[in-house]
Amino acid sequence: MVVDPAALSSDIVANAVTLATPAVLWAFLFLLAWEQRPFAESIGFGRAAFWLLLPGAVLASFAIVPFGVISNPLATDLLAVSLGGAIFPLIIGSLALGRVAPPLGRTLGRLLLYLAVESATLFVLVLPVSAPLVARIADGLGGNGWLAAVLLLVPVALAFPVLAFVRAGPPRTGADNERAVPFVLLLTSAVLLLTFAGSQAIPGVGIAEPFPYYFLPPVLAGAVAAWAASRFLPGRERYALPVAYLASTWGVLLGADLLRQPPLYASGPSGIYTVGGAGVLDLVYLSGLLALLAAYAVHRAVGRPVTDGAPGEPVPTYPVTPVGRLARAFRAGLDGSLDRSLEESAGSARDAAAQARRLFDLPTPPPDRPWEGLPVPGWVVSDQANLEAIARARSSDGREGFRAWLTARTLVYLGRDLGQRRFGSIGTRTLGFLIDLVLVTLPAVAVWIGIVLATPGGIDAILTSLPFNAAIYGFIALSFLFLVLAETWTGSSPGKRLVGLVVRDRALRPVRFLGALVRNVSVLPLLTVVGLGGALAVAFGLRFDSLSSVTVGGITLSGGPLALSGVLVFLVGGVGFLGMFAVLGIVLTSERQRFGDVIAGTWVVRRTSGVVPPPGPAGRVPPTQPLTQPPTSAPGEDRSG
Repeated sequence: MVVDPAALSSDIVANAVTLATPAVLWAFLFLLAWEQRPFAESIGFGRAAFWLLLPGAVLASFAIVPFGVISNPLATDLLAVSLGGAIFPLIIGSLALGRVAPPLGRTLGRLLLYLAVESATLFVLVLPVSAPLVARIADGLGGNGWLAAVLLLVPVALAFPVLAFVRAGPPRTGADNERAVPFVLLLTSAVLLLTFAGSQAIPGVGIAEPFPYYFLPPVLAGAVAAWAASRFLPGRERYALPVAYLASTWGVLLGADLLRQPPLYASGPSGIYTVGGAGVLDLVYLSGLLALLAAYAVHRAVGRPVTDGAPGEPVPTYPVTPVGRLARAFRAGLDGSLDRSLEESAGSARDAAAQARRLFDLPTPPPDRPWEGLPVPGWVVSDQANLEAIARARSSDGREGFRAWLTARTLVYLGRDLGQRRFGSIGTRTLGFLIDLVLVTLPAVAVWIGIVLATPGGIDAILTSLPFNAAIYGFIALSFLFLVLAETWTGSSPGKRLVGLVVRDRALRPVRFLGALVRNVSVLPLLTVVGLGGALAVAFGLRFDSLSSVTVGGITLSGGPLALSGVLVFLVGGVGFLGMFAVLGIVLTSERQRFGDVIAGTWVVRRTSGVVPPPGPAGRVPPTQPLTQPPTSAPGEDRSG
């Protein structure tokens, strides 16, 4: 056996780079969202995008949305799209477009219309009209120079309006979008063509693109986007990053998954052809991140700053809980920043009062009396006044700073206890979720029963059948999307609405689409358990006698009861185990939030604020105490040194 050192070295390098690339991209995405948070939020790749693109995409590994069937004499193929590998990246890219060229509804519609025309034109050229043409397309362009020329006509024609805008000089007022959308379109077309030229459809494997060619389209798109941003996006060059991400994601989707899939149909047994089916390792998913990294590198290389935004544009704000601000005050004190610690302590108590007022729909009080009108003792108002006075006086006494922090802690916990009257209780939230789970599962059970009864053969035939597996994965994805869309459109899910709960952001506004999407990411594992366990329980229950018997210790057990028992243990145990973590989150967090609520910044509250006991004499505002007086001690609390 002869070993080629050059080929071996090339294979080692290719495998090492391929394995390392996802980890590098994930690390970059994390550092961008956390270390450059204002910049990342301003371009649409903040912490919510990180949670959706990485943990969310991983949790959605079993979630696909079926959308079409191709039947022919040889096989029946199901077309689907993956949540984590395709839908989540497309959503993030599309929402980022709303920052590049607002308003999102109009600009996204224009972009999708252009891409639809371009894609439809190209798709007609690669449809399997005849077997020879299919074979030539499946093998790549090869010597078909005429086909390459025709493919180039569409994006070249679409480039003319872009070039016209470039020659037009500085943009007119309100004309930024007229450049941004054609810019995205031109980049998308370039990625589309490069991806189509370098990829190939391999029957039994899928769509493949060799190393290192698959780096070329997204990296070039990112570099060109950042380099040309001063011409296409003058004064808003940082938006080259979301432009590169969106163009690469759409370009790979169209150039590979749309144009390269037709030769695979009917190439073997029936199968599920999934766009983004490899999840976080799929080219659709990775290409956008590669382009984002390349655009960021060029953005920094040419000396552009990583700032919040352009002059005159709103700077993104980040909600901090009163408890979080209290912790920040404690850390500032440990670092020796006493002035900052005093300011944060007073601010955390002030935020606690403001949050309690929001939760109970109370009017805004005078700035110097945030607790006025709340059912609190008189010493609370006095303590807040002292905290504000000490923060303004900028005391240098460390002991006084610590006493101020203790006072703030008492007020923050008092505000937390007041607010918890509005938050949904563990019992009502659990009941609401169980109602939702039943509502989305019952139709799926009916579908699983129908498939099992209609499938001939034993249990092996059912477990390997295309409709049965598609129904499992489809249940996970469609149930998730149902919850997200229900909360986006109505502010609540059916189960929550029945028990009087709604989902709101921290300003008590209806939750937006991205917030609903992110908060429900943590539900995906439970939906996966229900989908897998429920479908298997139906199959084993209806095909009881087709399961083999098992002999344990000389005793022969029927395979049906044994298998069904194991599946039910997995189903009930999995739901209970994952539900326990959700309940623990609600119990342990100050605002009764499960993990999804924490990362999305959402609350689950009662539909109405309820009745707040009116403040009695103790709640009236006493005269402000002198600035030199130390904070008043809460009853039962020793604040001496």
